[in-house]
Amino acid sequence: MNVQNISDLIMAIAIAAVPAIGTWLVKILKANKFVAILAPLAHDAVVAAQKLGVVSYLEGEAKKSKALDFLKSALAKLGFKKADLTTLENAIEDEYQKSIAQLDVVYPQLTKAQAEANQKAADEKAKADAVVAAQKAVTDAQANLTALQK
Repeated sequence: MNVQNISDLIMAIAIAAVPAIGTWLVKILKANKFVAILAPLAHDAVVAAQKLGVVSYLEGEAKKSKALDFLKSALAKLGFKKADLTTLENAIEDEYQKSIAQLDVVYPQLTKAQAEANQKAADEKAKADAVVAAQKAVTDAQANLTALQK
């Protein structure tokens, strides 16, 4: 076998291996990027869910579910449409455990009693507004009747 044939063989093998190696490198780089962005995005999702709990009554699984939805949405926007659900849930739980003490101070959660009191106050305000509107309608109707009788 001559040197030219050996060199051609080596070049052919190298050219055939380049796409496979390139695909492998892309997968490795994408996985590293996913790992690098998962923790910050999970933290942001936990903070967003905690902020949501300030104005609406959320606890436990409902808050975790909201944070998971926020995380999935953020990952989808970055091109990570297929992510392991268990990995995402673990990232959410880890970030929640790391920052719960600080989050409870910064964003105090609405309790069930507070939510019920707020709803009751909103209902009473709606009733009072309806009474005021009805009284105004009666006054306007009486004024119209008086004007028509003249």
